[in-house]
Parts: sequence; C-alpha cells; structure tokens
Amino acid sequence: MIKNIMLTILTLCLSLSAYAKTGIFPTATFDNLSYGLYWFGANNQYEKSSAETSHGSRFYDPNKPTLIFIHGWQKGHITDRDRSVYFEDNNGWPDEDFANLWRSEGYNVGILYWDQFADESEVKDAEAKIWTATGPRNMRWLDSNGDYHQGPNQNVVDILLESYEQAMQYYTGPELRLAGHSLGNQVALRLADQLVAAQQQGKVTSYEVPNRVSLLDPFYSNHSKDYLNGAWVGEKAREIVNRLKSAGMAIDSYRSSIVTSSVFAGDENKELSNSVAFTEIKTGFFNQFQISEKHSSAVWLYFWSIIYPTPTVTNSAMPGLSASSTYDDVRQWMFTSDHLVQTAGDNTKDPQDNLYEQRPGL
Repeated sequence: MIKNIMLTILTLCLSLSAYAKTGIFPTATFDNLSYGLYWFGANNQYEKSSAETSHGSRFYDPNKPTLIFIHGWQKGHITDRDRSVYFEDNNGWPDEDFANLWRSEGYNVGILYWDQFADESEVKDAEAKIWTATGPRNMRWLDSNGDYHQGPNQNVVDILLESYEQAMQYYTGPELRLAGHSLGNQVALRLADQLVAAQQQGKVTSYEVPNRVSLLDPFYSNHSKDYLNGAWVGEKAREIVNRLKSAGMAIDSYRSSIVTSSVFAGDENKELSNSVAFTEIKTGFFNQFQISEKHSSAVWLYFWSIIYPTPTVTNSAMPGLSASSTYDDVRQWMFTSDHLVQTAGDNTKDPQDNLYEQRPGL
C-alpha cells in the first residue's frame, strides 16, 4: 500500500516537472504533428531548423559552439499548448533568459522537440517510443484537442535524427553538446550513439557528432521490457554509455531529486552513474515536498552554471563539474568511480556559491 502511494506521488511529480510555457508557439503547432530541432534567440524567439537554416540563419551560426536541449515526459502539456523553452516562469525557475545567457557566451542554443509523442498518461508509454515504434502505444501523437493520431513507423530517435542531420549537415563549430532532462537523457544517449555509428559508416562528419552529453536528473523506468527482449532501459543505457565512452565522448550527469533515485519510481542505475562524471546536487531552496521543482532544477542549474567558473571541490584537487567544465575535466571524472556531492550553496538558487566534496562511488 505504501509503495503504491509513493509511486503515485513520485509519478505525479515527474509529470508536473515537465515545465513548459504557454503562448510562445501558435495553435497550429499543437493541432498538427510538429517535432524536430528549433533554434532560439533571446526572449523565447525561435525558428524551426531546416535545410535552409543549415548554412546559417538568424539564430544559428554553423561555426559556433552549440547546445541542444532535449526535454522529457510531457504529460498534459499539449492540450494546454505548452512547450519547453529557455525562458520559463513556473515550477521554481529563476527569472533568467538562459538562451540569451548561453548566446552571450558564444553558443547556438536549440531544443529537440518530441513533445506530442511524449504526452502520455504513463511515463513508460512515452519511454517506449524512444526505443521502438511498436511499443504499447506505437508512435501515436496527441493534438491540442486531446485526440491521439496514428504516428510514423519510426521511433522518436530515428525521426529526430533526420531533423538533426538536416540542420547540422554543414556544422563546423568547435563544440557540440546534447543535454537531456529526465526521459530526454535516453533520447540524448541514443541519438549520440546513432551519430557515432553514422560517422563510422561515413554518413556524417565528425563535426556532427556531439563532443559531450549531459544527463540532467536522468530517469529510467523499472523492470524488463518486451521491446528490449527482456532488458531494462537502464541496462541498455549503460551499454550505450560504454560505447560512447570508448568513442571518446564526455558524459556528465547531475541528480537533483528522488524521482530518479527512488525504487518506487525509477531505476537508480548506480552502475551508469559510477561510469560517468556524476554530481549529486542539493536543492535546499525547495522544501521536501517540492519534488517536481527539484526534478526540473537540474535543467536550469546546469544552464545557469555556464557563466561561472567550475565549482570548487573542497577535499580534492580535481576540478568541479558544471556546464562550464571542459571536455578534459569531464573525461577525468569519467575514469574514476568517485563522484561529487554538494556541501554548500544549496540555500540559494544561484549556483555561483556552490561547493562540493569528492565521495566514493555509489
């Protein structure tokens, strides 16, 4: 009984943490199937990527470092015409325009949307679409009237890969980074994995392959999956991490809530955390019942940290971890099972005063 109650509470928090903002995108975006890569400017201005933008556009320069964010589960957001953006005003987000902030640091910033596929009443049904087009709900998508429609015969990662390749085909910038929140971390890992394979086959250039993948309060559901031949999604994610690690990719991960570490809701996946550059974030500025706010805080804390030096590790000469960490810093942490735990600065949202300690593996 207690387990069922906890599962209900944590699942509700996971869905509520799917922060989004109404009024940015026109109604037609939600009435018709709309997905793929969008580029952002200040104040939530945006443009959809295409072959026409691939040489450069108002919000995209193929010679600049690039951040592409991938959202997670989006239960209840399509009928409200909500979409994740960089300048939010709910769920505990600070009053910061993170697209403008990253652009001021010289970056292109984009979002890979799969929200109409991700709007399911159960997180496991949205999760399945990341891996297969023939899961419990196939690839159905939701419109703003609350009606589901038959979707494509490709899974989420396959269709996003097509949008990505079209947008990035002429990219020659110095850094390409994917950041996936919650379920979106699985999309980021699978997308990076497919891009590595495509490069090895001569289908894409090395510039199109991410240098770094950041996992923001990553979520993996419990239990084996028929569509994975009995494997857990966390198990498959670990296999991908091992391949990406061998390919030289930097992978950092940040945990900010119990949503992703409670046995009642998801697979903690300690083995994966121990194999990447892992940080435990403390969010004392939220109370213990603000679980959804804690879950989404991994996103904006990461976004915000790009303007600050890497945080201090008080008991080690190792560098701290944040969005501003270098590729080499992240790779250094990947080759130790130790991780970082925040010990100070957790009473303020601004990450400037955060301090960490090095701790043994999980």
